[in-house]
Order: sequence, then structure tokens, then C-alpha cells
Amino acid sequence: MDDSSGPKLLLQAEKILLHPIHPHLISYCPTMDLIALVTDEENLDVYRINGQRAFGLKRKSLDETIDAICWEFNGQAIAVAWSDGFTDILSSETGKVIHKDLPPPITSSEAPRIQCMGWGLNFIDVDAVKRRTGLRTVKTDVASPGTGFGASTTEEWDAFKDGTSLEDFLQRQPDLQILDIAPDLPDQLAMMDIEMLLPKLPAIPAAPALPFMRAPQVDSGTFATQAQVDALLHSHHTKDHNSVDMFIRCTDKGTVHPSIYDSLETVNVQLPSAWAIESKPILHTSHPYSCSHGLLIETKSATPDSRKKLAFVPLTLGFIPSAGNYLHLIASKTSQLQNLLQYIQQTLQRICTFWKQSQDLPSKFMRNISETLEEKGMDNLVQSLYHIACTGNCPPIIHEWLVDELAEQGHKRWDHAVTSSLTMLLALLHENLLPALDRCSIVLSRLRGLAQYHDQEWIFSCPISDFTSLLETSKNIRLLAHTTLLYATDEKRQFHAFSKWLRFCIDFEATEPDSQSRLEMEARDPGVDIGLVLEYIQFALTKSDLTSYLRPEEEPSSEQKATGLHSYADTRKAVDLLKEGARFKEEALCLEHVVTGFEGGVRGLMRQVSVWQEGNSSMDAGIVLEDTWAGGVVDARMVFEPTQPSHISTHIATTTPSSRSHLHLHTLVHTTPFTPLSRALSTYAVSTLSFPASSSILDAAFADDKSLLVLLQAASSSASASASPPASPEKDPDREKTYILLSLPYTTSTNPSSASTTISLAHSLSASLVPHIPIPTSTTSTTFLPTGTAIPTTTRTPVSITPEILQAYTKHVFEGRFTPLKLVVNGRKGRRVVVVLGSDRKHYRVLDLDFRGKREGKGKKEGDDDGEGSDSDSGSGSSSSEDSDVEMLGV
Repeated sequence: MDDSSGPKLLLQAEKILLHPIHPHLISYCPTMDLIALVTDEENLDVYRINGQRAFGLKRKSLDETIDAICWEFNGQAIAVAWSDGFTDILSSETGKVIHKDLPPPITSSEAPRIQCMGWGLNFIDVDAVKRRTGLRTVKTDVASPGTGFGASTTEEWDAFKDGTSLEDFLQRQPDLQILDIAPDLPDQLAMMDIEMLLPKLPAIPAAPALPFMRAPQVDSGTFATQAQVDALLHSHHTKDHNSVDMFIRCTDKGTVHPSIYDSLETVNVQLPSAWAIESKPILHTSHPYSCSHGLLIETKSATPDSRKKLAFVPLTLGFIPSAGNYLHLIASKTSQLQNLLQYIQQTLQRICTFWKQSQDLPSKFMRNISETLEEKGMDNLVQSLYHIACTGNCPPIIHEWLVDELAEQGHKRWDHAVTSSLTMLLALLHENLLPALDRCSIVLSRLRGLAQYHDQEWIFSCPISDFTSLLETSKNIRLLAHTTLLYATDEKRQFHAFSKWLRFCIDFEATEPDSQSRLEMEARDPGVDIGLVLEYIQFALTKSDLTSYLRPEEEPSSEQKATGLHSYADTRKAVDLLKEGARFKEEALCLEHVVTGFEGGVRGLMRQVSVWQEGNSSMDAGIVLEDTWAGGVVDARMVFEPTQPSHISTHIATTTPSSRSHLHLHTLVHTTPFTPLSRALSTYAVSTLSFPASSSILDAAFADDKSLLVLLQAASSSASASASPPASPEKDPDREKTYILLSLPYTTSTNPSSASTTISLAHSLSASLVPHIPIPTSTTSTTFLPTGTAIPTTTRTPVSITPEILQAYTKHVFEGRFTPLKLVVNGRKGRRVVVVLGSDRKHYRVLDLDFRGKREGKGKKEGDDDGEGSDSDSGSGSSSSEDSDVEMLGV
């Protein structure tokens, strides 16, 4: 089918969409074969590799657009940032929204918009993971191997040598037992979690359907299915005591907002105000070994004639190494407390909905007859029904109501509405609300213990009494919920007797006075406990005790605001006064009011953790990469160098619109944390890859820790001889363009001693294509923010990419009918693929990067040893085992 010759990658899939998409809003899932993209209609669509739509998210409103999307590092969720500043997080396993409308961080009068997002994993004990992956510190004082003090010690006897790599920790569901980096016994005792022994919380049932509802119900909430509940409250990642999940949101106002796990609290970090620099983050990168995340930021000074610059600014999260293993415990428990609070609120809302449904239809039936009785000047409905139950004498008006208006059909509706609603209400109280309150108490007790046995200003700045107050408030909610459960149980039993008696009355009044049927019914025992019937008619029929507990919350008065939350003694006294029929504090019995007060206390606790995180986060350093920045191709990646175990290398690839044939590669070797900049930065090197002048770089992206992919538009004469067929005499070969995909090695290797304008082909194939010649320290210091300038282009290490090098590193040549525009790559081990978007923004292709290497006997050094890609022999849309897992889950 191709009309051009040259190297070809295996075509895994190809799809043509109905609507064009935004080129900057397409992303490949890191762990599963899912492609997320945003169309011009501002809808998020996630497709499987075979082109089938897995799930998506509709546009919020006509005024809202999608600004950014970002996959979680393990592919379990995807974040969607809207133009109003709010963010939605969808589960990739269920396709449902697990966090809706995360609030924007308000730092000014105008709500900021999310410019870019990042989602990464950070290890707490990095050395333990390095030892697990076989990266151990080499002893340098060994006298002779195997003898003397240089012999291996008993600590090294149990060293793991099973080939575990960093990718094993980043899988969608890593096997933590096989990875085996559990803490020592004292830390294990501190990390023991009794909640793992408790039954899982069930999903919250859907709200009852309203009468005459034709349209299907909308999404019933965050905890509508068991999969959603497990993802939020029983998540697998909370078992990993040596890592934290960091979610980074960057706004167009220059503020950066990191959060741990799925915490909803906001932390504000930005460049020092004394610098007087306007900033806008455009890209995020991170590495699990580093507590410093990398941000590429567009900066501009306050002067009117200043130009935009591109700078690299490290975001150092100092609280990760400072808190140690307790960081995971505090972060996971505070996040779990937030989710439990949301679970309790949704459960209470559903309880009130079912309670309202149990009252609406009976109130409608009783309202009609009550108005008639009032007009006739007769006893009210309660007195009339009580009279019938005691004497058996039915007034004519009640007889007409029972036989003509209510009848058998109306009684069935009444019985079904009350019975089903009270049954669901009891289930929600017993199975959802009370177990969730128990878990809240356990989490609060755990946090109180940590705050009590550590320094006062360690993380929680509040006194211990605040935790005790929250525990007492949860105790109040449990008392009210348990009392509501008892009242609802009694009311359901009473209503069952009343409903049976009411049906008997309807059937009895429907018979003729002197008929045989009436005589038989008079002689037959109805089998009803009249005591329960009378009790229900007197109390629950019109003034249920549940009303005081499940009524809507009212606006608190000034006296109530001054009083604040009620103590457990006050709540218990109010419950007793309600039983006696005396006056009581109504707000003390309102479940919704007490839960709102509990929410305020939990929010205050979250803010304390956020203040501690914000105080231990910094963005007080930066390096200017480009002096003139007007947009262009940019990508960054952090790489761990085994030859320098204490360092991390950050590689940044940039191009400018004015020079699309030059690719600048910045390499920063630094320690972690990346602060202060003068001591943390070990070496800084800048290389300029010069492609043929007639070529143009369309896009560039780091495929993994070794390869840099470049999407190049080159003239046919500049490409390899095998890249295109001989041109016809009527066509000028210099005007014909060929689109090729290059894979260039960029990591450090054996470097030449000095800069050279042309790298030989023999050297480029045996070592890194980029020489990485360090810049002198005196020159590097001139690039530091806020007044720094970029390294001049003339002093950067030039690397000339000759046609021979192009031919050697060309991975794929596109045929003439497909014009590529952008590429997206995932760096999964043994399953690397690249998505290439066409210039029409509707056509994309998925190419397998690993299959070609195995077929030709190349690329085995890049970890292509599992043979996953060799299972496919066509581009018909095969999918990986991970994608099959998603399909089994119903995505």
C-alpha cells in the first residue's frame, strides 16, 4: 500500500475520526493501550488501540473548553482541566468521574486556568528501591576480592538478583509482595492498618426514579459502583508504604499546585515575588528517585520591552524526604479521611432522598381527604382512622375515600413507596453510614496518635484537642445515625401492620352491608397487631420522629454560630428530650447540620497539612535555556544514570520557529533535591543538532531513557537513498518532501574530548549521538534566574546530522498520502509504540517501535527482551494484555 520505500515500523492500528482534534490534546496511556484525545467539539474520547471507543467525557457547557489532559503515571486515571479552572478526574477502569470539579486555586480576583499538569510517583526511601533494582553502592576500599575486609558481608547474602527494574514499580497494578521493599519491623508495626481487616464499604445505591421519568438517570455519584468505591477507599496504591503519588497542576498565572494522592487541598508554590517575573509553566517532568520535579516555564520580566524566555525551574518537594515513612501514612490517611467524608455526605444525601420519597406519595393521598374533612367540619384524618381502628365504624366520607379514591391500586402504590424507601433507608444506615463512621474514627485516632507523639509543629499545628473534638463529632453522628436506625426500624414494623390493616379496611368497605363476603370478613381475624396500628396512626402517620433527624439543614442563627458544634452530652440530652416530647435544640439532632460541622473540622485539618507541605516546597531557582522564546517543539525527561547513583540527568529538547532545522538538547546533571542550584548542579551541557537546511523539525519526544524520536520533514535529496524512489524527470527532487521518523540516542556515553562540527557515523553508531561536553562553571552561573541569560548559540556544541546519519537512524518513512503533524510516545518496557497524528488532525496511526528492532536483530539493548511486539503480524489493531484487562472491567 505504501508508495515509498525505506524502513517501516509495524502498523499496529490506524483510525480516521469524524471530527478534527486539538494536536496538543492527545496522549497515550503509560500502561494500557488507550489513546485519549479531545475533538474540536471539546469532548474527551478515549479509544482502544483497535479504534473502539472505551469511554469519554462530554463537554460541560458551550462556554467551557478543555485546556489540558494528563494520564496518571500508572494509567489508572486521567485528569481533564477545563477553561473555568476546574479539573475532573476519570477512572480508566470504570470510565466514571471519581473526582468532579476540583476547585481552582484562587490566588487573585480572576480564576486561573490550568496550563499544564503532571502526575508522577516519588519514592520515600530511594536507596531501598535502588538496592531492589540491583543498583548498589560499589565498595572502593576493597583490598582483594573474596578475602579480608573486602569480602561480602551477611547483609549482602539476601541481595535480590531477579532482574527487577524501575518499570516494575510503575505498573498499573504492581505486585508489592514480589517487589518486597517492606519497612523494617518497627516501621511495620507503625504502619499496621486495622482497616484492612474490615469489610469493604459497599457502593451507594442509585437515587429512586421520579414518577413519569422518561429520560435515563444521570450519573448517581462518585460511589455508584463497587469499582469506584474500591478505587477511592480501598485503593491498591495505599499499600505501598515507600511512595507517594504526586499530582501537579500549573496555572497560567505562574502558580504551581502539588497535591498528594487524590487530596483535594490546594498548595500554592510560585517563583519568588522579589524576582518580579511573569511566568507560565508549559511542561512538567519528574523521576521517582528525585523529590525535585522539573518545570519548563515561559518567563518574562516586568519591563515593557522584555522578551519571553524559556527557563527550567525545579519544584523541590522537601517534605518527601523530611517526613520519611510517616509521609505515606499521613498523606494516605488524610486523603482517605477526605474520601470518607465525601462518602458520608453522599450517603446522607441518598438517605434524605429515600426518606422524602416515603413521605411524598402518602402526603398526597392524605392531603385530599384532610381538606374534605376540614371543609365538612369533621374530625381530622388521624382521629377518623383511630376511630375506625378502635370501633370498626367508618364515616361515609372516609368510606368514599377508601373505596373510590384510594382503592386497591392506590394502596399498592402507598405500600410500595413507603416499604421500599424505608428498606433502602435502613440499608444505607446500617451498611453504608455507620461503617464509614467507624473508619473515620479509626483514621482520626491514627492521626491524633501521630500528632501526640511528635513535635507540636511537625505537621499538625493544631492542639490535640482539635482531634478529640472531631472524634466527639463523629461520635455524635454515630449516635444520631443509630437512633435514626432504631426509629426507622420501629416505623417500618408499624407501617407493615398499618398497611395490612388499611388493605383489610378497603376490602371490607368495598363489600355490601348485608353480603356474605362482609359476614365472612367480620368473622375472620385480620391478623393485625392493633396496638402497632394505633401507634402508627397517632405518631408516624403525620409526625414521624425521623423528621427531626433527616430534615434539611437551615441557615444557622448568630447564636448557633457562636455556640458552634454540640457536645456528645448535649446531643444525647436532645435525643432524650425528643422522646419525652419536650423542647430541644433542633440543630443538635439534624444529621445534615452535624455532618456539615464535621466537614468544617476535617477541612481545617487538611489545611494544616497543606500549610506544612507549602512551607517545605520551593521554586527559588532556575536556569534560562532560551533567550527568545515564541513557542516551538519542546520536551523533557529525567533519567537516572547508573554510573552516577547519586545524580539525576534532566534532558530538554527544544526548537524555535525561526530555526526549525536545529534541535537544541540541554543536559543538566544534578543531585536530588535540586536546591540550592549552585551546589546541586553538577554539569550543564548544551548541544545543537543541525539537520540539513532544507529540512524542518515537526515534533520531537523522548521515547525512553535512551532514544529521542524526531519527526522530520526533509527534502528527498537530503534523506537516505532508500527513503524514496528515483524522481521522475518532470519533478524537481529538491522540492519534494519526505517525512521520516528518527530515533536518536541521547544519553551520555563515551564522549569526545572536544567539540566537533561533525560526528562521524562510526562513532555515532557505537556511542551517544550527543557529545555532552560540560560548560564551564563560570559560564553556567550566568544562566541562573532571575537575571540570567541563555548560553549563546555560537558556544553550544554543534552536531551536524549528515545524510548518512539520517539514513542510519531512520526508523520509519511515511508514504506520500499521509502527512504527519505530531507524535505521542509511551515508554513502556517491551511495548513502546508511537502515535502519529496526521496534518488533517483527524487521522492517526499507531506504530510499534519494538517490533522492528526484534525483526532485524537490533534494539535488544533497549530492553526488548519479552517479545510482546512479535505477536502481531499486521496492523489490524491488536491490543495488549493490559487492554484486555480494561475490556474485562467494562471500559
